[in-house]
Amino acid sequence: MKKIVPDPPSSGLPDVAECLALSLDRAAAERALNYYLNDHQPARPVGTATYAIPDSVNLEAALAQASDLLRCMGATASEAGNGLNGSPRDVVLSIVHLAELAKAYVDKSLDCLVAH
Repeated sequence: MKKIVPDPPSSGLPDVAECLALSLDRAAAERALNYYLNDHQPARPVGTATYAIPDSVNLEAALAQASDLLRCMGATASEAGNGLNGSPRDVVLSIVHLAELAKAYVDKSLDCLVAH
C-alpha cells in the first residue's frame, strides 16, 4: 500500500506587502460597515484639534466668539501689512480682506439667529 503524502506548504511566509494590503482593506471595510450599519456617529477625534471647544457652547456664543476672533485676525494682519512693501504686503492685506468677508458672513448669521 502506498501512503499519500500531502504537498509541502507553499513558500512559507506570505508577502509583507500583501499582508499590509489585506489588513488595510479589512480596516477600511470595518469602518465602512460600522458607519453605515450603526446609527451612532463616530467620535470626533479630539487629539488632532489644537483647541477643544466644549459641547456646552451654544450656537450664538460660538458665532460671537468667531466674529471677535476674525476681527482680531484682521487687525493683526493689517498691522503686519503696514510694515511691508510689494507683494508680501499685498498677500498680508488680502488676509485682512478675507477676514473681513468671513466676519461679515458670521455677523449676518448671528443677526439672523438673534432675530429668530
